[in-house]
Amino acid sequence: MPATDTPGASRSDAERNRRTLLNAAAEALAQNPGASMAQVAEAAGLTRATLYRHFSTRQKLLEAMRAEALERAAEAISGARLAEGDALEALRRAVDALAPTGVRFRALLAEGADQDPSFLGERAEVFAPLAEAVRRGQEAGRIRADVSPAWVVTAMAALLVAGVRTAPATDCDGHSVADVVFGTLTQGVVAKG
Repeated sequence: MPATDTPGASRSDAERNRRTLLNAAAEALAQNPGASMAQVAEAAGLTRATLYRHFSTRQKLLEAMRAEALERAAEAISGARLAEGDALEALRRAVDALAPTGVRFRALLAEGADQDPSFLGERAEVFAPLAEAVRRGQEAGRIRADVSPAWVVTAMAALLVAGVRTAPATDCDGHSVADVVFGTLTQGVVAKG
């Protein structure tokens, strides 16, 4: 029996196809939010049957993209080493890591994810560790103490959404978004004097 007929190989192929489909969907929908399921399958180099085996509807595909976006955002925040160094530097690392994830999943904004209370609640949980970095910055006198850490994190999230929405659909890796987001955020949160 060929190796591809073994259950482990089949699961591996299925996971690889799922990953390929999610990557293709992120790219196709970033370029054209109205891209069809057939266009997503074509972009992935897979058949529509394969796409529908993994995601029976466009809604299921978008839900999987949303879960992946939140997972990648959590990884980005974790990788930003929020407890290390100056709090503003830690927040800058977080913005630098989050912006490319936002750009990658911009299609979710076209689908209204940023208006969905469920998504906003999940995103708030993912972004929660940022509040501790803000508190640390407030204690050090680097971030204004007259605004709550929750407000700063909410403002950061809103600026990331705005930056992703307005970034060019092509040739944008998120670095220019990160620069604008962090610059705008810090002008409003840096302590005076």
